[in-house]
Amino acid sequence: MDVVTHGITGVLVSRALPSGHNASVMAAGLIGALAPDLDAVARLWDPMASITVHRAATHSLIGGLAVALVVAGSVWGLYRENFFRLFCVAYLGLLSHIGMDLLTSFGTAFLWPLSGRRFGLSLHYVVEPIITTFALLFLIASFRLRGRRISLALSGFIGIGLYVLVAAAHQSIAFSRWQGFIESQGIRPSRSAIIPLFPGPFRWLGVAETEKAFYQKRFWVYGSAIGPPHLFSKTKNEEIASVQQLREVKQFLDFARFPWRRVRTEGSFRIVEYRDLAFADHPLGFLGGPLSLQIWVDESGAVKKVELGHLF
Repeated sequence: MDVVTHGITGVLVSRALPSGHNASVMAAGLIGALAPDLDAVARLWDPMASITVHRAATHSLIGGLAVALVVAGSVWGLYRENFFRLFCVAYLGLLSHIGMDLLTSFGTAFLWPLSGRRFGLSLHYVVEPIITTFALLFLIASFRLRGRRISLALSGFIGIGLYVLVAAAHQSIAFSRWQGFIESQGIRPSRSAIIPLFPGPFRWLGVAETEKAFYQKRFWVYGSAIGPPHLFSKTKNEEIASVQQLREVKQFLDFARFPWRRVRTEGSFRIVEYRDLAFADHPLGFLGGPLSLQIWVDESGAVKKVELGHLF
C-alpha cells in the first residue's frame, strides 16, 4: 500500500487502544506504520533493492521487532512515557503495514529470516483509494466523537476487513472471467493469473502463458466483452553469455512471476530487456514504467549499463 494509507491506518491502530488519546501513543502507531518503508534507502547503493531488499527484513514479523524497538526508543526520548507500551503500539502499527502490503501483488517476505519467500494475496493495487478514504473517515470521526473513539476505530478496521472480502469475491469472479475468455480464444495456457489494477476491485490485469507466448489484457469485471489480448511472443534463445550470468538478471528472474525477454538494437548497442508481465504501469506514472530490467551490451559483448526500470 502507499505511504498515506499506512500512516492513516497506523494512527487508527493507536486510536483503537485505551491509551490512544495520548500524543506519544499516536506517534508510536504512526511512525511504526511508516518505518518499514525505510528499507527504500537501500536503492542509494543497490539498484536492485526494489525487488531484493524492499518488503523483506523490515516487513517481517521478526525483523519488525527490531524496527519497533527503534521506533519506541525514539518516541520515548521525546515523551519519556511507558517504553513497553510504546513498543507494543509501534509493533501493532508495523503489523498493520505488513497486513496492508500482503493485500497487494508485490509480495511481502513476512517470515524473514526463516524464509525469503514473498507472500501476496493480489487483492488490491498498491494505491487503494477506497481503503484509504474509508480509514480516513473513521479516523476523523474518532477525533470528533471522542467518547466513541475506540468503537469507531475498531469499526473502521471491521469495515476494511469486509471490503477485503468483497475484493476477494471479485478476484474470484475476475479469474473465472479471464479463464473463460482465453479458452474462448483457443488459448490453452500452462498457467494464468489476474493482477489488481487501480482504482479498485472492479478492474484487473489478466496474464496467461503458453509454450510459445504470453498474453496480457486489462479488463473490467462488469464491463463489456474483453477485447483481443496483447501478445508477447517468446523469442528463441539468443544467448549472450555476459548477460546470462549477471547477478541482476538472476535476481530479476528469481523475483518475476511472468518473465518475458526481448533483444533489440539501439545504435551500436544490443539491449536485452527482461519484463515481468504480472505488473502494470501506475496510472499516474510516478512509480515508473513496467517492471523491467534492461542491459546494454556493446559490440564486443561487454555489459556497459544495467538499469531496473521501475520504482515501488
